[in-house]
Amino acid sequence: MTLFRLALRLGGIGAIAAGVIGIAAAVAQPLAFAQLAGNTPAERALFAEQMEILARQLTYLLPLPHGLGTMAGWIEWRAIGALEVIFAFWAVMAGSGAGRGDEERGLVEHWLAQGVSRARYIAARIAAFALITTIVVTLTLAAAGVGSALGKEPVPASALALQGIALLGLVLCCYAIALFAAQLVTTRRGAVALGGGALLVLYLIAVVARTDGAESFRWVSPFWLYDQNHPLTNGGTLDGPKTVALYVSALIFTTVASAAFVQRDLGAPLLRRPARDTEPTTLPARDPFLRIPVLAVLDQQRMSLLAWTFVLPALAMFFLSFTRTLVDTMLATPSFRVYLERAGLGDYTSFIGVVWFGTLVLLLSIYAIVQTNGWAADDQEGRLEIIASQPVSRTRIVVERLSALLAGGAIIVAATAIALVIGAAATQIDLDTGRVALGSALALAVVFAFGGLGAAGVG
Repeated sequence: MTLFRLALRLGGIGAIAAGVIGIAAAVAQPLAFAQLAGNTPAERALFAEQMEILARQLTYLLPLPHGLGTMAGWIEWRAIGALEVIFAFWAVMAGSGAGRGDEERGLVEHWLAQGVSRARYIAARIAAFALITTIVVTLTLAAAGVGSALGKEPVPASALALQGIALLGLVLCCYAIALFAAQLVTTRRGAVALGGGALLVLYLIAVVARTDGAESFRWVSPFWLYDQNHPLTNGGTLDGPKTVALYVSALIFTTVASAAFVQRDLGAPLLRRPARDTEPTTLPARDPFLRIPVLAVLDQQRMSLLAWTFVLPALAMFFLSFTRTLVDTMLATPSFRVYLERAGLGDYTSFIGVVWFGTLVLLLSIYAIVQTNGWAADDQEGRLEIIASQPVSRTRIVVERLSALLAGGAIIVAATAIALVIGAAATQIDLDTGRVALGSALALAVVFAFGGLGAAGVG
């Protein structure tokens, strides 16, 4: 029982964060619907028509909508639909922590020394996450019910419960995939990259399937399986086979991951490369960047930095490709026009400034969190001791880490700003380059803030 309580404690922070986000969205969106959708059938029909056009532009973030003229349809699309990505990210972090993070922190060795078997340890971690996820999903769907009641259009509790069953299956499936991915690498950093990359591919398959693509293999994506469930707008019924497929997939990946955890060596991947004989050498590496402070850190991150520098500008270009249509559609809806004008978003530039730069801050926060998580991994893997033995002072290590983080963030932000200006010109949106530069600089400050917190936390 003590082991199970420890597993609950280890998953507490992530669960609290996911729960707060889920509950806030579940309460806020029904209240927003009550303000925006109108009261008469004609107003609701017009709202649904306009939102249908908008939803087609947002399939990369949200599932296809159903019944947008009703409170239930709005909750299903706008409130719960947005949680797919958020809860999947939480599952990746939790699965990688259980599969590799505990080993890096020495927790697995500690419990094995106490006589706890590997099977019992991993079973406790899985059971704890399942319990925590059930609580978070239940509270989120209950909050949606409260929000709909406050909006004076209550949604049946039975339909919300069925939606929760489908959402729970999705989160458990994502967790199981991340847990299995963690058995194939040696560090938590690698587990996050592999598990997150696998789920990203599966999510993109679901995105393509939302536009009637990937028909031959879309069934492999748990996100697509989840998207087929519409208990809030389909008479309170689930797609039984697809919901069962989510839980069966979660069970299969969990079983395989548990077996791999029991069989493999601690600190080693499940599949090892055969050892290769190489000539020993006393010569230093020929890479000149490894001898230059800050650049040495960036050089070791070159592949991930290149990926971030490619993905974020691509997202900026993609966002601008539908910004004009999106803003025009929202301004054509009377209720949305009032909302946008009150919020100061009545033109393209203001909309880009709030929506895109808000998204950019979120993505840069993730970048900073990933980097600071790498600092903790360096400390636990013994790399810090190697660097400090050169000798290098702790102060220099901290300053160099923060400088490399800022330099990497600056490269990403600069590339994104250039893509934003080019995309705006291509879509005939007049952007003030000075304001773009200012917004980019302010977004970079977020990277520094998270880096400072990470440096303080790592010590």
